[in-house]
Amino acid sequence: MSISKIFAYIFTAVALIFEGFFGIIPFIQFLLQIVVIAFAMYFFVSLFRRKAPMIWREVVVRYIIAMTATIGFFTTLFLSFIGYHHLVPGVVSDITLSHSGQEVVFIGMSHIATPEFYSIKQQKIASLAQSGYTILVEWVKPGTPENQTIFNQSMGFDFTPTLYSKIASVINLQSQDNKMLYSGILTGSLESIDLSIDEIVALMWTGWITSTGNIVNLEWEIQETLSKASKQELLFTGWVARWLLNWSLKQSDDIETVLTSGLQAQLFSTIIDRRNDKIIEYIQNNPDKKIAIVYGALHFNGIYEALQKIDSSWKTINVDISTPYK
Repeated sequence: MSISKIFAYIFTAVALIFEGFFGIIPFIQFLLQIVVIAFAMYFFVSLFRRKAPMIWREVVVRYIIAMTATIGFFTTLFLSFIGYHHLVPGVVSDITLSHSGQEVVFIGMSHIATPEFYSIKQQKIASLAQSGYTILVEWVKPGTPENQTIFNQSMGFDFTPTLYSKIASVINLQSQDNKMLYSGILTGSLESIDLSIDEIVALMWTGWITSTGNIVNLEWEIQETLSKASKQELLFTGWVARWLLNWSLKQSDDIETVLTSGLQAQLFSTIIDRRNDKIIEYIQNNPDKKIAIVYGALHFNGIYEALQKIDSSWKTINVDISTPYK
């Protein structure tokens, strides 16, 4: 048996096993589609061949194996790529910066992660609070209903308070719970300098005109998907979603060019860079304070670059990493 045939049978087996994972009915549908297409190809080729084709059974079987092996080949590539990002997941860093005796700890967060990730962060935050750090809490304050609508139109979907938890439930992860994250920490150690929806919308309007398109009810869409999906489909969806999260985390340095463009890039700049400005201002105005910044990981690069522009003597003295999606 030739090597090409061996690989053809291997990839055929991969395709059949992959389709069989989703249940007997999808498996039968897959086989029927392959068989119908193979017969169609046989009759089509027969019409244009001058010489009589081989025995039809042999030809159809060859077409079936060729098509299934091709599907199996690309399925193997896809699953290998996903598997790699699960084995080598993206990381979120806790980075300690120092300047003229002042220490600033950036605690990188993910709004969706494993329970273990949040447990590690909670312990780190509690330890810093006990050591006299002021904890800057990420919390976009509510705005007027009109501005919330403008913000949602700009995002393209309804950004509800429970959206993260709904997404997390689909992919078997947990959404960030600030009550748990800051449990046991004295209120005096916590401080919020974040913008409100009203302030974000005001900044958006000074730079560009927001979209007036329809707002997608993302929570409803997710609920519809959940109600129609089988257990196997949900399991696979969660696996693929974790791959996408790990992949996007690794692209965080170029996230603006990867995920956004045009007006969305300007929106991204508003909700990241303008909120960073408040943090940088706070650090400058409080040189005697030890500060911990508990914000999404995407905020760090902008904050660090801005501090370096103000004074290049800012330096990194410690980095601890954790994996939010492993």
